Amino acid sequence: MTGSRAAAVAAEPEIRNAPAAALLEAPWWRRALLFGTGVAIAPGDADLEIAIIRSRPAGSRLVASGRVQDFRSRAAAAWGAELSAFLAVSGERGAPVTLVLPRGAVIESTLSLPGVPAKEVPGAIELQLDALHPYGDEQVAWGWSRASSSEVLVGIVRQSVLETFETLFSEAGIGLAAVTFSSAAVHAAIRVRTAAPASFLAFIPLAGSPRTEIYGESGNRAVYSARYPFPAEQATALARDELRLDETFPALELSRALPVAGSESSASPVAVAAALAASAPFFAQPANLLPKDRRATRSRVGWIAVATAAALLVVAALVVWGVLPAMEQRRYMRDLGRQAQALERPALRAQTLERQIASARARIAAIDDLRRRPQADLDVLNELTRLLPAQAWTNTVEIYPDSVVISGEADQAASLVKVLDSSPLFQNSEFTLTHTGQTEQFRIRTLRRGRIGRTTP
Repeated sequence: MTGSRAAAVAAEPEIRNAPAAALLEAPWWRRALLFGTGVAIAPGDADLEIAIIRSRPAGSRLVASGRVQDFRSRAAAAWGAELSAFLAVSGERGAPVTLVLPRGAVIESTLSLPGVPAKEVPGAIELQLDALHPYGDEQVAWGWSRASSSEVLVGIVRQSVLETFETLFSEAGIGLAAVTFSSAAVHAAIRVRTAAPASFLAFIPLAGSPRTEIYGESGNRAVYSARYPFPAEQATALARDELRLDETFPALELSRALPVAGSESSASPVAVAAALAASAPFFAQPANLLPKDRRATRSRVGWIAVATAAALLVVAALVVWGVLPAMEQRRYMRDLGRQAQALERPALRAQTLERQIASARARIAAIDDLRRRPQADLDVLNELTRLLPAQAWTNTVEIYPDSVVISGEADQAASLVKVLDSSPLFQNSEFTLTHTGQTEQFRIRTLRRGRIGRTTP
């Protein structure tokens, strides 16, 4: 087996090279949850190409890549031991593998299923499955992944081909977590660290051959994958026509377009793409042709770091968005309470002074009123003495701030009301009591002009 291991570095390398920088980065929270390692194998005509990708929030990098030679002509146990040793040296002993089937073994199709929810997509594909492959009654296996909001990418393989690879890797002691195909792997890989591109065009030169494999996306085609018997320049020109892209639209070599540090050193960009997708299973799920009950899984211990990182991220988000504002609000309320307590005693003193001032003002007003009353009351008595005729005399005169009540006797009391109202000091006089005997006894209440509304103290 030939291979190479990427040198360890203290810090994660920059994940984007110059061509890939055109792709927009995924949201920060999604990149912050990227903790995983993916192992992928791409079988060629004679060799197996292996790639191991490790993804972290800071970046995704190629940990190791290698090649198993002549796997078709050698015993599975022999090359399986080499592959297991390579994985062990790379720190991925027993890791489940994603297998990318050769392009000629898989039929790839894009179906338009607008408005069909994910849970109903398999049923919709089943209805059209017979029209998607030329294998007649021969049993097939298939898988799908979402290509766009209204389209799905479907891969179909003969059941016998799939079982052959399963048996081969089982004899080699390698567990398969997924079996996919090139376009599904690339579609998922370019979305691990970047947002879905509006348009994208990449090519894969096939070593030792004039042929070129093309992968592209555009508003006209959600996924376009083809193999041309031409060099890259001619193949990409034809692909632009298929995708309806401008002739100046750049075509990138896939190994440089993938957001992976060191991907140019791998002999198989497809293996790198599949490994990158496998390193982020929560965000990139390429079509899997392997039934669920036959998929190998990684030990749960391997997910402890992912779960821990996710928990730390959630805690950090709660601290930033929830705890810190609450603490700041609590501190503000505490400071506000302290200031209120400091001002409480002066405020109480001010309220006490206001009440004392209001009481003093009332007492002053009462004193002023009492001071003015003797002269006013004398004026009332003088006026009554002037008004009442000699034939009338009074028993009592009750002087109030707003009225005067006169009790007495007279020969003719009826005229007294008119006499009192003629005075500038009295008004609205009326009898409250009259009694006719030898003389008329009367009780008259009259209001003092200008003093209505005042009350008896």
